[in-house]
Amino acid sequence: MGKIIRDIGKAEKENFELIIAGGGIYGIMLLLEASRRNIKTLLLEKNDFGGATTLNHLKTVHGGLRYLQSLDLTRFRESVNERKWFVKYFPEYVSPMSCIMPLYGNGLKRNSVMRGALMLNDIFSFNRNMGITEGKKLPGGKILSKKKTSELFEGVDTTGLKGSAFWYDANIEEFQRLIMKVLRKSVDLGATPLNYIEVKELLTENNKVKGVKCIDTETGEEIEFSGEVVINAAGPWSRELSANFDKDFPELFKKNLMLWNILFDRKAPSDCAMGLTPKRGRGHTYFFHPWKGRLLVGTGEIVVDDIKNCVKVPGKEIDKFIDDMNSAIPGIDLKKKDILKIYAGILPASESGKLSKRPATIDHSSHGGPAGLYSISGVKFTTSRLVADKTIKKIFPDRTPSGYDSIFNGIEGSEDITLEYNEIVNEKSVNKLKKIVEDESVLHLSDLVLRRTSLGENPKRALDSLDKLKTLFKKETAWWKKEKIETEKLLKSEAGS
Repeated sequence: MGKIIRDIGKAEKENFELIIAGGGIYGIMLLLEASRRNIKTLLLEKNDFGGATTLNHLKTVHGGLRYLQSLDLTRFRESVNERKWFVKYFPEYVSPMSCIMPLYGNGLKRNSVMRGALMLNDIFSFNRNMGITEGKKLPGGKILSKKKTSELFEGVDTTGLKGSAFWYDANIEEFQRLIMKVLRKSVDLGATPLNYIEVKELLTENNKVKGVKCIDTETGEEIEFSGEVVINAAGPWSRELSANFDKDFPELFKKNLMLWNILFDRKAPSDCAMGLTPKRGRGHTYFFHPWKGRLLVGTGEIVVDDIKNCVKVPGKEIDKFIDDMNSAIPGIDLKKKDILKIYAGILPASESGKLSKRPATIDHSSHGGPAGLYSISGVKFTTSRLVADKTIKKIFPDRTPSGYDSIFNGIEGSEDITLEYNEIVNEKSVNKLKKIVEDESVLHLSDLVLRRTSLGENPKRALDSLDKLKTLFKKETAWWKKEKIETEKLLKSEAGS
């Protein structure tokens, strides 16, 4: 796969057809969709690729079963098709995940209702396994008996239990490697991604985009890049950047919704993912994901005003979250000391404070702004590729895309590293990590630990491994000492300690 080389000087001399501001999942998918249409594209990320909200994810690709509750078949079909895309083209990272939801005969969570929902789920997702290799296909759903439910989910609350709904979704085992594969495949197609470049100003001439003015956050140097079209895909900062480039569009982020998931240093009580609603608390259904044998639970949410210091989940919200977990699974007795990592990010919300249902896309020229300027704010990881495809198709309607089969031709994992959760970093894995450092624009130790590998998903293991990684960075002692201290702070703060 293509190497990500941070050659700023070369990019300065180029004239790009498209510049993307923002290197989260939406920016990265825009890069892929533009590149497969042979559009000369530059992606600029002010920090590191795949960080912020993108990194703080539940590590799943959902097929949209819950959309059947409101009969939103459009969103359901979109989710099913996009889940299939991830399973088909990233089989080394994405796998079928069995899911179970205990049923107590209340409301929509009755055996008869869920049996119908699972039947519709299978009917409307009839093509979910087309083109999928054996071992990655998603079986149909069914209703399980009370006895079978207790066998699969040790510790389930059996009081009033009528059985359970059982279905399949998709699990992402190595999230960071998936992100980097998309980036590197885009590079194969001619794309130029640059990290640690902050876009500060839009350059225009006669009310038409002609490029951007940026700061290299590593050196403080001011840089200009030439481009005919600019897409603002800056995630939580998209509204701020829109106002800076042209004018404020509140629909990009009407409100800021902080969402979080928590990884506990506890063995998951089931090999199945579980959809559970606490019997006391706020009536919110949580998803218990047995990721790499550990318990990853989400998603909590609150509306916040300030995203400048995003994102730190208030202690009282963590307490409520854990209370809900303990209510959902009697006897599990989770405590704050069990927290390994807290994943938190900001997504757009409606005026009512609920997660936005649809992404927002602005063509600034339609509102008197510069021709060639667009802004986008996305919502779901699962449908990020679809939104990118539609956006690029709208802006460049005459460009024909290459097929995905020709882009993702085979599994190329020789430069990859996948670790079991408690696997010790040894000489062999350090050699693989060296390849990642050399080929993927790793500027900082934290880039490697948090955003290129799953090392940082186990903060205790990562902290013990830091000294072994020193040989990968040919920098002076003072640089290494600072990097180590900063990375230790990040690992400890993300663990909520």
